[in-house]
Amino acid sequence: MKSKILAGVGIAAVAAIALTGCSSSDSADSAGPTTVTVWHGFTEADGDVVKTIADEFNASQSDYKVEIEVNPWNVISDKLLPALKAGNGPDLVTQEVVAATGYIRQGAFVSLQDFYDNPDNQTDTYDQHVVDYTQVDGEYYGVPMGYAPYSIWYNKQMWADAGVTECPTTWDDMLALAEKLTVKGSGGGTPDVYGLSISDKQIAMLPAFLEAGGGDVYDADKGVVLDTPENVKTLEWLRSAYAKGAMPTNIGLADAVALFTGKKAAMTWIGPWIVSGAEAAGVELGVCNAPAGSERVATPAAANYWWLTSQGADDEKTKAGSEAFLAYFNSHDSQVTWAVDANYPPNRNDVTAEEMAGNPVIATLTPFVKDAYIRLPGLPGGATDVEAELDTLSVNISQNTGGDVSSLVKDTSDKLEGIISEFE
Repeated sequence: MKSKILAGVGIAAVAAIALTGCSSSDSADSAGPTTVTVWHGFTEADGDVVKTIADEFNASQSDYKVEIEVNPWNVISDKLLPALKAGNGPDLVTQEVVAATGYIRQGAFVSLQDFYDNPDNQTDTYDQHVVDYTQVDGEYYGVPMGYAPYSIWYNKQMWADAGVTECPTTWDDMLALAEKLTVKGSGGGTPDVYGLSISDKQIAMLPAFLEAGGGDVYDADKGVVLDTPENVKTLEWLRSAYAKGAMPTNIGLADAVALFTGKKAAMTWIGPWIVSGAEAAGVELGVCNAPAGSERVATPAAANYWWLTSQGADDEKTKAGSEAFLAYFNSHDSQVTWAVDANYPPNRNDVTAEEMAGNPVIATLTPFVKDAYIRLPGLPGGATDVEAELDTLSVNISQNTGGDVSSLVKDTSDKLEGIISEFE
């Protein structure tokens, strides 16, 4: 999980993709501002803040105008390459690192090293841990957009009723606390309240557990590294933890959130988008950093980056406008707005807790970013199939099905190697 996005990606091969067409500025009035087209999929408070920052950028100068198109993430994925080829796609787009790998290979995303080399953009204030995920062959391709740690969120009232006053610091502490907070159902059936709700059907949690236990799933240099004693030990612990009955099984991320906001779980392990839902449900939130596994603290990162497309780079004015917007989005004042209003930690390390006083929860979790890792960086392709296999492994662990842990890990590892070999 610590490896860079992809080493030796074979950038020279992308010329065959021929992502050509009219750039967004070709049809612009030469006397007016250059249009920069931006695509993203944020539809809640975070999307509103992106629009606010874009409007402020447009009002701050007269050379460029940012126009935003919001689509569901799957629609963006389906439309992106055809739109770029036709010349009516975005100049800037937000995507996760795993998706960006393929787009870089195909020439759809271009290097932003010159953006990082320009001291006026203040990229030295960015968290290096976050930036490094976008590095390909020594150059940076992505700019931080929204990078947030999954954290332990708890219902303050439930904690107070149980006399809990301190955050768990280890996995064992977390499990003991989850057992304490679980309210058993009548007749020993399904609990009325689970101590902790986390997703076992989606892989967001699994790689982080393995990382915290000293293991990993994939390494850009070594390939699949799932079948190791460290990973087996971690998953054996996880299977025994689920057997305690303090965590539900066969649930996805949305289910985990729904249990928590419905007051059917005392804690959940999720990203900061929980804030608005909890407020709407009347749940007073507290937040803790992820507890340490046997080797380290590690938690998933909810991470999207800005990427400059081949279309945006095709015209000098459009490229300049794109980079001007990126600098403005990550300027100090914009990042204070982003943190306070969008419920994401700032992308800069010079925004203080005092400046985030309007959102004390985000001020509290911002230091947790250092322990948040992106899943499966450097994966050359096949992410959907890889994630499906890891989903199956996760459910077999949580529900104690499919055989012993060692056999499950070996079988999953073999399947992953088969999937990934087709892209290497």
